[in-house]
Order: sequence, then structure tokens, then C-alpha cells
Amino acid sequence: MLRTVLPLLFCCAVGCAGSSDDAAYATDEGALTLTKIAVEDSAALPLEEVSGLGVRTINGKPQYLAVSDSSTTLVTFALGPNGLPKDVAEHKLKRIFGGGESQWEAVAGDASGRVFIMSEAEGTISVLSKGLELDHVITLSIPEDHPLYAAWERDENSRGEGMLLLENGHILVAKEKGPAALVEFAPKGEDAAGYTPELALKNRAFEVPAGEESVFEAVAFWELKTSAARLIGDISDLAVDANGTIILLSDQSRAIARIERELSVDERKIDLKALWELPRKVDKPEGLVIVGGKPFVASDLPRADALSFFALSAL
Repeated sequence: MLRTVLPLLFCCAVGCAGSSDDAAYATDEGALTLTKIAVEDSAALPLEEVSGLGVRTINGKPQYLAVSDSSTTLVTFALGPNGLPKDVAEHKLKRIFGGGESQWEAVAGDASGRVFIMSEAEGTISVLSKGLELDHVITLSIPEDHPLYAAWERDENSRGEGMLLLENGHILVAKEKGPAALVEFAPKGEDAAGYTPELALKNRAFEVPAGEESVFEAVAFWELKTSAARLIGDISDLAVDANGTIILLSDQSRAIARIERELSVDERKIDLKALWELPRKVDKPEGLVIVGGKPFVASDLPRADALSFFALSAL
């Protein structure tokens, strides 16, 4: 269903196209329609403060992943016919990461069954084996002469909030805010490649460097264009659709956005191509996966028995 009444916030920020009954917003590249999507079903995940969703392949089937920024527990699950979690399992990883708050903000997986967990405060990605043993640690580094260095160092709570593993062994990281940006990290010494749909990892294994540790340096970045930044206040997670196009989740704006298909290393700006408004009951959205054209979103709520997992209508 298309939105028929424009919120004052959006109109003041970017300017509404047409009358107050229109559903289009003015952007740098024309009008953008804000479309409502619906909650089809919801369930609880056994985690407080869910901060990220991802997926890996186990025995040829997708297994979904959820992490929290308040504990070192990984939750795995399948999706039932109704789109809700089934075969839910808790994996307490205190033996590897210790207790207390984890500051985990993103999780991803690959076709080998590996799990990749990003710690925002530490600026690291821990790589776990199929059996959930620690195999490797990637340190994310931004050089001192990089335009984002000061912002990255200044606020450890506005660093990595989402990630995409790429087919070429690079990682695309969502910097949450101040500014909101996508940052391409590559093994030290490699050049930037940007992003095209062909680089989406999909059902392939990610190329993890040899040894126990490695350093990935920021080699390119893209900020939201001014009008886009006013519509999307932050970036909370990343996913790709079936076509390999990047989808953003925004907690602050409670929205999902599709961006342009390619990110060129010769440009530094991102434009929005589609925008969806999340229902009010989806509060504090922090995790996103796309399955068969449908988004599944997890909310950062303080109780593990709260409805924190939402199956939404197709984009």
C-alpha cells in the first residue's frame, strides 16, 4: 500500500513533490515514493537486544543467524513455512569471547558454514568455523589520512553496524552514522573494487586470509547523498536481494531502502532508488535478511521473550 499522507519530517527535510496527498519525495535524482510494508507474522528470538541477522549454509540448506550486542550468544534457526523461526538453537560462546556485553553489531555467513561476527567497539570481525570454533580475526583499519579516520576513531558506537562479504574477498561495512556510509575494506595492499551485483557472495565461500589474524584496510567509501541522508538517518544493517542489489535498514528512520546497483570507486555518494516504511510495531530495527524477495527484520528489545523477529510483506 502506498503512503497517502506525507509526514512533516520528510517534507521539511527534502521537500515533497506535488500536493500533500502525493507519496513522492524530492531527491537528487527525482521523486521517490515511500511505500508501506506490512507485518505478516512475528515471533520472539531467545536474545535480548538483537543487533544483527545473517545466514550461512549448513548441509546445503540456509541456516539463519542472530547476534546481540549485550551477550556472547549466537542463535541459529531455520525458517518455517510461515516465515517464523524453527529449530532454534542457542550457542553460548563465552569460552571464546568471555562474558559481559559483546558489542556485536553484525553477523554474516558463507557457503562453507563459517560465521563472521563484527564487534563495533573493537573494529574486528571474528571468523568462526562451521563448528563455531575461532579460526581467524580480521582487524578493520582506517589510515590516519583517510577522510573517515577522525569520525571512526571519535565514536566507537558509530562504526560497523552491518556487513556484506564479497566474492572478491573484500568486505563492505555499514558505518552507522556521523556520517552514515558504506566502507569497502580489503586485505592490506589490495586496491578498491567498488560494488556490482556480481560481487555479492550469495551461495559461495568467502576467501579468508591464511593464518590466525589479518588486517583489512579501508580502500573506498560512499556517503549518502544529502537528500538521501535526510530520509535515512542511519544505517543499521545491510542485505542483498535476489538481483544482488544492496538493501539498507535504518533504525532511526524505521525504514528499508534500496540503493543504486553499483558503487563506483570514482564516486563517493549513494542515491536511494526505493524506500519502504516499516510498521510501527517494528520498533528499533537492527537486523535484516532478504529471503525470496521478503525482508525479515529483528528488533533491539530488552527482553528475550518480546516479539523481536518480524516476517514482512514482499518489497
